[in-house]
Amino acid sequence: MKAGTIAVTLAAMALAGCATMTEAPPTGPCRVTQAMHQRYAGATFRERLRRTIQRDANAPVARILRDGVPATMDFRPERIGIHLDDGGRIDGLRCG
Repeated sequence: MKAGTIAVTLAAMALAGCATMTEAPPTGPCRVTQAMHQRYAGATFRERLRRTIQRDANAPVARILRDGVPATMDFRPERIGIHLDDGGRIDGLRCG
């Protein structure tokens, strides 16, 4: 019985060692660098790209903005605005 308990304990410890560490979620405030502008400018926006941009900008909130579409004017330091052109390409990144 004791050998079985030890085997189970060792197996659990081995599996725990294989667990992946999850990244801490972005906490804000948002920050956009020139390198980010260069990396994302002109890229076709896909929804899966949103998380990458948020992580790079340390922004827990993101919104997609298109020309001619109304948007609130409130400033939120933890939010990144992903501005898209008519073709769905990233035209700019701005905090707020």
